[in-house]
This record gives sequence, C-alpha cells and structure tokens, in this order.
Amino acid sequence: MGRLVRAVLVTGFPGRQPAVHLVRELANRGDRSVCCLVTEGRQERAMELLDAFPEAARERVSIWLGDPRSMDLGLSGEEFAVLAQSVEVIHHCASITDPAATKEEAAGNVRAAAEILELAEAAPRLKRLVCWSSATVSGNREGFVKETELDDTMGFRSPVEESLYDMERMLRESAEELPIVILRPAVMVGDSLTGELEDLNGLYLLIRFLLSAPDDYRIPKPSQTGVRISAVPVDYAVRAGLRIAEDEQSVGRTFHVVDPKPVTVQQALRLFAEATGRPSPREHDPLNLATALMRAPGLQRFQNTTRAFLDHLKTDVIYDDRNARELLAGTGIQCPELESYVDAMVARAQRD
Repeated sequence: MGRLVRAVLVTGFPGRQPAVHLVRELANRGDRSVCCLVTEGRQERAMELLDAFPEAARERVSIWLGDPRSMDLGLSGEEFAVLAQSVEVIHHCASITDPAATKEEAAGNVRAAAEILELAEAAPRLKRLVCWSSATVSGNREGFVKETELDDTMGFRSPVEESLYDMERMLRESAEELPIVILRPAVMVGDSLTGELEDLNGLYLLIRFLLSAPDDYRIPKPSQTGVRISAVPVDYAVRAGLRIAEDEQSVGRTFHVVDPKPVTVQQALRLFAEATGRPSPREHDPLNLATALMRAPGLQRFQNTTRAFLDHLKTDVIYDDRNARELLAGTGIQCPELESYVDAMVARAQRD
C-alpha cells in the first residue's frame, strides 16, 4: 500500500482504453502518485504494462487490488481510509461502454459510480472527480445533441447506454457538493501514432472483415451511407480530457470529446478499403453491409458486438462540443482526421 502524499486514482486499468494512456501520462508527469484500482483478474496484465514504463515513472505507480463495483471499492477499511485521505484527483474510467455488454455488466456501471461517489465524499483533499462516460449516452437520439443535455425520452439501444444515463444522472445530483467533471468521448479507437489498443471492436470489425476477404473483394455499401461516425483516437481523447479536467472552469460541466468533422460511413468504408488494398465499396449491391458482416465466418464469434455496431451505424448524431472547444482553445490539442491514422488502425488489426 505504501505512504501517499498527493495521489490520483485511476479506475479501469488496464481493461479500459483511456485508463492505460492516463496512467502512463500521469506517471510520466511525476507531480502525484498514481494509484491504479485493479481487479485481481487483471493484475498480471497491469504488471506487464507497468514493467514497460520508464523506471522513474514506474516507481510513482501503485496497484491497489479491488473492484469499483464492490463495497468500499473492494479495499480493506485501512486501504480505503488511506486512499480517501490522500487522493486529490479521481479518474473513473472503469465504466463499461461496449454496447454488446450484458445487463449485469451494465448494472455494474451504476454500482461503481455510487462507490466512487462515496470515496469522493470521504476525500478532504479532492480537487476533481472526472468521470469518463460516453457520447453514446444519447441512445436513440438523432440530430444535434448538446453537452448540457441528458435525455431518456427516445430510449436506448442497449442496457449499457441506459446505465450510463443513470450513472450521469447520479453524478449530476452530487455536482453541487463535489467537483465533478463528466467527459463523453466518442467511440474510441487506437492510438493515432502507434495503433495501441486493448480490445478490437467497433470500427475494427470492418477492418477485420476486409483483411479476411480476398484481395479483389469489393465491400458492399450499407443501407445508410450518410450517417456520420464520431470516433476519436484514445491518445487524443486522453490529452483533451486531461486538459479539460485540469481547468477550473470544467467543474460541474459535461464535455463531448469528439471529432468536430466526423466522416460518414461511406467515407470511412472508402478509407478502410484503400488502407487494406481492397476495391472501394460498390455503388449498387443487393447484399448490404449488415448482411455481409453477419455472414462473415471470421466474425461469427463477435455476433453480439457486430449487431451493436450495426445499430450504431444507423443512428445519425451530431455531438455539440462547444464546451470542449472553449477549454481547448489555444492549447494546440486537436483531433486528428481519420485519414491520418487509418493505417495505424489497419496495422493494429493485422497484429491480432
């Protein structure tokens, strides 16, 4: 456990995409000790990742075996007390955002948020509780979605989206008493430079499909080609999220961390086809993209994920990001265009 002076807690390490990048970034900064709440089943992977850190950064990181969904975060009474007295910043990244997750997994999002709030309430030095939610909390809504909005009138596409709504509502109720910041990244993909990513899903299903197809295979078009895909590289999401949360003006607000110029499904398919060396999508084809993906032998074990991804491609949303743009203005932090990192995505998919 060790003696802590000033600490930042990160949940979701190493399973959640932003948590790995956050821990690395915070450890390299060196201004606080970094406490990683790690479930027992993830301990080996966590140690593997930490061993790759520079020695000075590694020494600033400690692993605390627990579970954000359990009472007192699965920690002993002494551990919980030490953490509460020392923690200044909490980055709660443990929320499950995969739309294919089960109802039981989704329910864990609300339990974890309640436990994190208890720690925050017990932490006298707390300066920020940063909750990493998801832009998909908008559910079935289409059109323009504001950062200030949290609406359930149109329903949700999955239990996970509904659980994120319940989680955010709980956090908003505590925002008058606690310094809470809610970040809603778009669908996250791998590092824009290295392609680093823990789990390949979402847009990677299309890349996997193309990589497994014959060289002359021409992918069919989806039924709705004009739907916009809001995706962001995890390295950008973390840089932007950290910068936003460090600003005093972020407290009590919600921020969409998204691509301000999202590509359409048609544009994404063209980029993926070019990057994998396959012909561009066909103009007319009786077999649509949904049918092709669901029939693909290599994707059969990802059927639930594929269905959830296809539902996502049917929902045309524009995420307002004026709050994020306000706090990122002049920082030089900008979301790279998909065209600039599509090769890194393909290279990562080829390694799997």
